[in-house]
Amino acid sequence: MFRCNAPSQSSQDAVGDIGASACPVRFLGQILILLQYQTLAHRMKVMVRKAENLPKLTRMPGAPDHYVVINLRQDGKVISTKETKGASGANAVWNAPFLFDLPAGDISQLPLLLELVVMQGRLYTKSCILGRVLIGYGGLEAGNQHWSEMCSRAQVETACWHELQPNAL
Repeated sequence: MFRCNAPSQSSQDAVGDIGASACPVRFLGQILILLQYQTLAHRMKVMVRKAENLPKLTRMPGAPDHYVVINLRQDGKVISTKETKGASGANAVWNAPFLFDLPAGDISQLPLLLELVVMQGRLYTKSCILGRVLIGYGGLEAGNQHWSEMCSRAQVETACWHELQPNAL
C-alpha cells in the first residue's frame, strides 16, 4: 500500500495558510481504495475499504451514515455506477468490492475516469456530498498515479489513500 498523497493532520494544514488565501482550505477526510485490473476478464475490481476523518455536515446528534457512489466514466459520460451500503461514523468502514466491465482497448490509453463520491445520507443532493476522488484520465496527480500503478501491475491489487476533494472541481 502506498499513499498517493499523504495528508497532514496538523491544524495548520486543516485550515490552510490564511495569509495565502482568503478562503480557508478544509480537510474533508480521506478514503482508502484498492484497484485491480483483471486482464483476462478485461474488468476492474474496485475495493472501497474505509475512510478516515470524515466531517459532519449537520449538527444532528449521532454518527451519520456515509455512502460512496462509484461512477466509471468514458469521455465524461457515465458508463457504469455502483454504490456502497451505509457505514456510520467519521472513520467509516465498507470493505466493499465492485467489478466494472471495461470497454475494449488498452485501458492505459482509454479516456476512463473513476469518480468516487462520498455522501452523508441517502439523498443525492449537493448538500449531502462530502467530497469526491477522481482516479484515471483527467484526475488529479494522485489519481493518475494510482491508475498508472493499477495498469502496470495487472492482477495485483494496488492500495492508495486519497484525500477527498471539494465537490466543485
